[in-house]
Amino acid sequence: MSEEEFEREYGKTKLDHVLSYIVIYFMKALEFLLIVATPAGILYQVCLYGEKNPDQVVSLLVVLMITVSAYGIKLFRKVRGK
Repeated sequence: MSEEEFEREYGKTKLDHVLSYIVIYFMKALEFLLIVATPAGILYQVCLYGEKNPDQVVSLLVVLMITVSAYGIKLFRKVRGK
């Protein structure tokens, strides 16, 4: 990375550098929380809904399991074929 690209990315002063790094790490933390919290929230809602309507949730989970398994097999064959 040249000096000009570095200045464009992080700024010219030390304060700009610090603020850039803070923003970068904040974005990484948000991305991590999004990856972790979204499936956890969905699972929590399915569990709450499953207490009242277990027959619908079981069929939904079976369909979801079949879909995820089919997609996983497709990805596995694609990776193995390379």
